[in-house]
Amino acid sequence: MKKIVYLILLLQIGVINAQTKTAVSPYGEKITVNTSANNGLTNNNGTLELNGELIKPTSIATTAVNTLKLNGLTDSTDSNDKPIAVTADGIIKKTAFPVINILPTDIGTVITLNGKLEVAQEISALLTTNFPIGTSSPAVKVIPNITNVLIDNKGTFASDGTGNSFTVTADGLYAVTINTQVVNTNTVQGGNPSIGIWCNTDNQWLCKINNQTGNDSKINLTLLNSVPKSSSKTYSFRAGYSTNTTATIMALNSGGTGNGPVTYFSVKRVK
Repeated sequence: MKKIVYLILLLQIGVINAQTKTAVSPYGEKITVNTSANNGLTNNNGTLELNGELIKPTSIATTAVNTLKLNGLTDSTDSNDKPIAVTADGIIKKTAFPVINILPTDIGTVITLNGKLEVAQEISALLTTNFPIGTSSPAVKVIPNITNVLIDNKGTFASDGTGNSFTVTADGLYAVTINTQVVNTNTVQGGNPSIGIWCNTDNQWLCKINNQTGNDSKINLTLLNSVPKSSSKTYSFRAGYSTNTTATIMALNSGGTGNGPVTYFSVKRVK
């Protein structure tokens, strides 16, 4: 029994010796220093080193004068490395590199909106079949067969043999370009064929252009404009004719040098 007690005492003394140091002060006093370590510190043969696991939330206070600085940091060459972020209350966390909006993937023109790069919504299409606007009601007609779609990067335009319509994905200012060739196929002088964008929601022209046609003649109507559009409304390309005569919007221009598309519609966001 004495041997067991003696062994326990030796173990306790060994543990105590491993955790304490005895030093002598300049005045001859013996001072016992506890060299055990935790919470980010390690006891390396009596020397405390900054290395170890934190066992509780730990704060290091800095000021504008007493700042925290790390010297000798090396540049990262590993794409898997993560940057360090500091939360509003000062906690250090790892994070991902921010997705910088520099290379949009949509097809179209890149514009800057609210400090961010975006591809502008754009609709660009050609008329594929002649459209007689004539004298039958209604006076303003939705144009069908705008089916050669060159670009519709937000997928909001539709056209078939009965008409067309489109929406915009965001409120903003949109540039409008429409070019048409109108042929008056009547010997009577025609009046004021119109071409433009109709707001289906408000049941009125958003923008348009018109001109007088001579008897048995053709004219080009070109609309260049910029108008605000709303994402809550629906629009369409339309044409109108105001007198009792016959006119046709041509899909192709014909001549001695050949045929080519002539009626073109474009809407593009500018801001």
